Amino acid sequence: MVVRQTALHLADEIWGCYPFQAVLDYAKNYIIAIQEQSVLEIGCGVGRCIGSIAKHFPKSNCWGIDYSYQMLKQAARVWVDKTDINIDLSSKGFPSSLLIKGYSLRNLQFGLAKANHLPFEDNSQDLVYSSFLLDRLENPQSALIEINRILKTPGKLLVISPLNFRHATHWASCYPPVKLKGLVHKAGFHILDWEEDIIIHEPLDFHGNTVQWKCIRFVAQKTG
Repeated sequence: MVVRQTALHLADEIWGCYPFQAVLDYAKNYIIAIQEQSVLEIGCGVGRCIGSIAKHFPKSNCWGIDYSYQMLKQAARVWVDKTDINIDLSSKGFPSSLLIKGYSLRNLQFGLAKANHLPFEDNSQDLVYSSFLLDRLENPQSALIEINRILKTPGKLLVISPLNFRHATHWASCYPPVKLKGLVHKAGFHILDWEEDIIIHEPLDFHGNTVQWKCIRFVAQKTG
């Protein structure tokens, strides 16, 4: 899984682009106006989004949180420890290994934590960002409440996610998306932007096979 995520999020040259660039650009749009702020990504994986944000906005204090130690270890190697990594993608049809260059970003830190128990003080973050995580959580509502706790007022939450819930209770409480809107409001947020049926194509192999994800994306502001 770590190799797969590393290839997907860090090996742009094999895909001809970054497949999730639209996801990253959505986050950047809300950071560019105020660059000296604290930015947290929950479910950061191998760190592509929060690493790119930290690189482009060096005055921001950036955090990447995930619940996979191996993902975080890889993220720290690439973005903080300046370790060059070779990955072998021959199983996906690619002809050779690929070298991924490392960075040494001093405004970025990684930590192991769950979305519903974040290691941050109340009112400490300016922006919280999450992609492809909401439908994977054990308790989406609990996570929304916890994110509200750590956000400053009027901090923002940015979410991009398919609604592919693992549990029947989550489908019942969060789908159709109007129900999810209600949970976001109930957690103490005002929705500033909401879009449905955003299509993200995830490449699978050298032959051009992809998975098509139909996603929602929204921006919500803490109301107090």
